[in-house]
Amino acid sequence: MKNPFKKKQQIKLVDTSEEKNEIDLFREQVEEKLQKRSPEEVVRFTWRCAVRALPFLGVKGNFDFWKKEDRQKHLQAILYALDISYALAYDALADDDAYYAAYYAATATYATKAAADDADDAAKATDNAYNAYNAYAAKAAAYAAYAAYAADDAKAKAKAKAAYAKAAYAAYAAAKAAKAAKADDINYFFHLILNELLENKTLGGGDWINWYGPVWENFQKALEDNGCSYWARLYQSIFDNDFKVDMEALQQRLYVPAEIRNKGAAEVGRYLEDLEEQGVERLNEARILILGDKGAGKTCLARRLKDPNAIMTTDEESTPGVDTSVWKLEKENVTVHIWDFAGHTVTHAVHQFFLSERCLYIIVYDGRTEGRNRLEYWLDHMKNYGKYSKALILVNKRDAHAVEVPVNRLKEQYPIIDVCTFSIRDDHEKLESFRQEVAEYINNNPLWNKLQIPANSYKVKYELEKLFNNGDKNGKELIKRNEFEAIAEKCQVEKEKIDSLLSDLHDLGISLWYKDISGYNTLVLNPEWISNGVYRIINWANNQRKHCLKLGEFSQVFENDLARYPESQHRFLYELMKKYELAYEEKGKDVLIIPRLLHEDQPANMPQFQIGESLMARYKADQPIMPDSISRFIVKHNEEIKKEAKQYLVWRSGVILEKIKGTIALVRETDDRTITVSVKGPNQTEYLSALRETLNGIFEGYKSKKPELQYRVQRFGEMPEEIEKQDPLWLADQKIFNHFQDNIPYYDDKTRQQINLTYTVNNYHVNAQTLLVGPGSQYLDQSTHNTFNFKDCNVSLQGNLNDLARQLNKSGKTEEAKELKEAAELLAEAEECTKPAELKKKGIAAGLQRFAEKLGDEKSSLCKTIKGIEKGINIAQDIAKGYNNIAQWAGLPQVPNVFLKKE
Repeated sequence: MKNPFKKKQQIKLVDTSEEKNEIDLFREQVEEKLQKRSPEEVVRFTWRCAVRALPFLGVKGNFDFWKKEDRQKHLQAILYALDISYALAYDALADDDAYYAAYYAATATYATKAAADDADDAAKATDNAYNAYNAYAAKAAAYAAYAAYAADDAKAKAKAKAAYAKAAYAAYAAAKAAKAAKADDINYFFHLILNELLENKTLGGGDWINWYGPVWENFQKALEDNGCSYWARLYQSIFDNDFKVDMEALQQRLYVPAEIRNKGAAEVGRYLEDLEEQGVERLNEARILILGDKGAGKTCLARRLKDPNAIMTTDEESTPGVDTSVWKLEKENVTVHIWDFAGHTVTHAVHQFFLSERCLYIIVYDGRTEGRNRLEYWLDHMKNYGKYSKALILVNKRDAHAVEVPVNRLKEQYPIIDVCTFSIRDDHEKLESFRQEVAEYINNNPLWNKLQIPANSYKVKYELEKLFNNGDKNGKELIKRNEFEAIAEKCQVEKEKIDSLLSDLHDLGISLWYKDISGYNTLVLNPEWISNGVYRIINWANNQRKHCLKLGEFSQVFENDLARYPESQHRFLYELMKKYELAYEEKGKDVLIIPRLLHEDQPANMPQFQIGESLMARYKADQPIMPDSISRFIVKHNEEIKKEAKQYLVWRSGVILEKIKGTIALVRETDDRTITVSVKGPNQTEYLSALRETLNGIFEGYKSKKPELQYRVQRFGEMPEEIEKQDPLWLADQKIFNHFQDNIPYYDDKTRQQINLTYTVNNYHVNAQTLLVGPGSQYLDQSTHNTFNFKDCNVSLQGNLNDLARQLNKSGKTEEAKELKEAAELLAEAEECTKPAELKKKGIAAGLQRFAEKLGDEKSSLCKTIKGIEKGINIAQDIAKGYNNIAQWAGLPQVPNVFLKKE
């Protein structure tokens, strides 16, 4: 095939500045031409540029620039973004659709950047894409789709202008991708894109494949090797059809359940292949989760949503765990599962395993329980586990007292549909209006009304529901694996696909299967069986004032309901408690320890952590940290809990750990918004890094704003004790890294010190990969910014000292030369030191400090002599800088230095 890129037609790039390179100029000209296009054309253009860049991700035949464990999520983020931005270009562009599409299209822009750069930068760029995808990040080209409809609106115009810039950036990124891959005739690539804007003509996809050459085969191979054959075929088809997309297939891709999508590109492709092969059925199911404090009226609402004339609960009634009921919406034939959760504080940590996205949350609030902060507590609860789910707030009016809710402020922070106020008991008219609002939201929500599953999966689901019989007392709540296999065979599911089907049904909440609990081939048809079982275990232990629970005691927990929870299933529940990080096992004793039920007070004799001899970090949040955070941390590190006099040093809000002999850590909640970590001992840096990784992992699982990670920074020199006690210096990890990266000391206005943060960076192992990344955070590449290397600095400093000593010897200044030689010898001894404490122990630190003080003292003979020789001042400046770096690493005091003042 003739290569169309070899045509000689050229479009002149008019340079307006000598400083602009061709690729920057190209981006500006694209942006200018886009302003003459309609919003739909802008978005289509953005999508085509992103798709043209996509093959360059596999330019080497692999995706090795991503970690293996992250590869699937990065691919899914990019492919999903490209789909949603294409849909935007061809949809009706109604405001609501445009809003959601804007969020997804943002990812397409970032994804294009990922494809644009070489392998070293691609991982960084797609991390940004994934963060944007998860955090409603920058609004991109999609804003133009509805901003243009309000042309007189200044804000709309600003958004439209931003959209043109994003689209131009996509074109620039595609061109940069081609350049990075050393593609043939890159200049003509620029001109083809400009030609497309001028003449509104798109070069055929087949011509592009021909131009890619080996790049295309490598891209296809990379997809195949990563289990993404569906996506390889899809993009072959898109290019073969000149960038036209099957809209019906696109809709299927867009409405793959979030639970499947979160598993990555390969699993999504496998699911879509099943839809193609088996045909589809509408799932027709929705979930309502009712949250709120004990006594707020949750159970009353659950009953009256289903039946407005249902009998109200009495004051003595209380949900022990979770009540479930089914509400059939006749209009759209949707089955709504209502989950009413207990309000007892001790059981709140259990909620995380049953709250999920693709639910409608109703938060019941009576304004009297514990103040308005409880409303925000539940909204945070929903936000952390419900991801993009939305909430209805029902203020259950109990008396004439008016409950004031700051609706507008809350709507800024949380995805709230509406706030309604009425009495569940007495306001029948408002109750009916509320029921209609809930039904309308569910009937019109594409998360439910467009959700499809493979036909065979639907048949299996139907058979399982017949067994369960909607909770009838004769229905089954549990079945064995062999029973499921018989049902799957009856529904014509291929044997090799049974595990995938089990996994899908588990993710969709239809039947729960825990393949990692060996020996327990139990399928749970009713999730309430688990939640109620777990609630009962925790409540029984709490009522018995116990934090230890023997497996044998489960018979007492369920003594009144052994038919539902027979002894044969007690071990299964025991293992689920461990899996969900609600408890840990006392080894070899069949005993569970439940951290949430531990004694509240800390040990009488706590370890002391002195600044300079230990490392201290903390997580500081603007809002209460999720209450199960410290409990989950204790579970994850239970094997390291320190033991003294046969007592484990652990309590409800904290723990003392010792992983390596002599290295001690204290991790605890100091208030509901702060978790502190203090570590001391010979391996303190490594241990702190491991503990930080655990806490970061816990916080990354939450969807609300992450707590800020801060480190206690050591001040140097003589320090008034009251300053350190009353106003210690805590700096955020991002601030520390930024100062280090830019080589700018931090100015402490309390002590008027300029603090070089190299010492902090090295002691805490602060680098781009350890920063706690949250919504809007910028991923930093550390590849060009290495942390302080003691040995390299040491060698350099020794060289400067010896050079200066030689010059002094030539000038006859032998005494001063001897001082420099002695300092170099001290540094030679320091070569064997791997920890700052070793420098101090061997006396090297004190010797270096004395030398540095003499070097920087204008009145000393050493200082005067150095000033008098050629290049002496320049070398002395380098020596002073070298000492400062080592001093920061070793925790030595900074000393005044006359040579550094001349900089």
